[in-house]
Amino acid sequence: MIKQRRIFCSLFAGIILLAPPLWAQEIALTSDSYDHYAHQWSPDGNWIVYHKYEATGYDQIYKVPSAGGIETALTSDSYEHYVPQWSPDASQIVYMKVDATTYDQIYKVSSAGGTQTALTSDGYEHYWPQCSPDGNWIVYMKYDDTTGYWQIYKVPSSGGTETALTSDGYHHCNPQWSPDGNWIVYMKYDDTTGYWQIYKVPSSGGTETALTGDGYNSDYPQWSPDGNWIVYMKVDATTYNQIYKVSAAGGTETALTSDSYEHYYPQWSPDGNWIVYMKGDTITYSQIYKVPSSGGTETALTSDGYHHEFPEWSPDGNWIVYMKEDATTYTQIYKTSSVGIEETQSSIPQFFSLKVKPTITLSSLVVCNYNIKREGMVSLRIYDIAGKLVKELLNRNIEPGNWTITWDGTNQDGEKVRSGHYFVRIESGKFSKTQKVILIR
Repeated sequence: MIKQRRIFCSLFAGIILLAPPLWAQEIALTSDSYDHYAHQWSPDGNWIVYHKYEATGYDQIYKVPSAGGIETALTSDSYEHYVPQWSPDASQIVYMKVDATTYDQIYKVSSAGGTQTALTSDGYEHYWPQCSPDGNWIVYMKYDDTTGYWQIYKVPSSGGTETALTSDGYHHCNPQWSPDGNWIVYMKYDDTTGYWQIYKVPSSGGTETALTGDGYNSDYPQWSPDGNWIVYMKVDATTYNQIYKVSAAGGTETALTSDSYEHYYPQWSPDGNWIVYMKGDTITYSQIYKVPSSGGTETALTSDGYHHEFPEWSPDGNWIVYMKEDATTYTQIYKTSSVGIEETQSSIPQFFSLKVKPTITLSSLVVCNYNIKREGMVSLRIYDIAGKLVKELLNRNIEPGNWTITWDGTNQDGEKVRSGHYFVRIESGKFSKTQKVILIR
């Protein structure tokens, strides 16, 4: 079980060739025999909050000083707790909890620890809570049986009645507040294009506005600090996830990357001048990169033989925090300078490739195309967002060539899995590669 959970952090593969200069060395903030996920800086930059799979047998909410030090548990009961988020004044932590209702509910707890407070409690799933800039509201996505789709909702951070911000016959996911608190941006499955597009809606409710509308999937929108731009991932004509931006008012999209590698989970720097993200680069592990938000040359911030994922800037812009599965063989929280390093990259060839389509699906049918360059044992498995094995699609000796296998959206027992984020992982020997899939029912 524990080993399976570690897979959550593994998205690509490779080797180390050159250590970075001392001033740019990575710093481990955690180093025990547990997995640590979904980190976020406190508004003052003094703490990192995350969820940790620990001795209780459940994911709990923890924090650690950003300068390094002793971890503090903020929850410790017999339920799962995920994806913590700071309130703007740093007094509260908001998160998802699978409680006695057996559904993911929105909860909060003091950042000093103490009694947990449920903000939702009905028989529906609630995902990805985000605090409003003024701290008065929590926005999230909720599976709404009245429409049969995922909708965007908000609830007062002090507790109270939920308000639906969307209510049509389409799926809406990954909501994010604008810096001024007046808008919510999100991704929406648009039947007029047949793809996921970027939309916004007034946070007080009202008419949705489409910001993208072409024949490609766009995902994971994030506001610029000044509120003028949206950055996101897009599978474009290159057939890879690239980093794009578009005006918050809509208009022409601008590609910030355009090579033949996968780019995931962009985040703006506090000054708005840079975008940081994870990239499967010319070596075979996922590394942290940044690119100017106005366009230009990418800079690698990490380059060793481990996976680095989900980067986030510190409030002062000097550091990047991320998850890394290191020599402990567990997923740890790390930070590194945001300046970057000089590196020499490997010329070792890729021993296999993996392409998954679609990466966002409503049909529950995912096609996995993979190429093997030399004979050997190959495994292809599906994992959920907590790193648990969902289904093993393949585990045998494979000859060189192009191969295809499909996942029908079921688990090992043949049962349909619920909506959410999943990871398709291929492994052969010490090499591996992973792609994300969003399954919407």
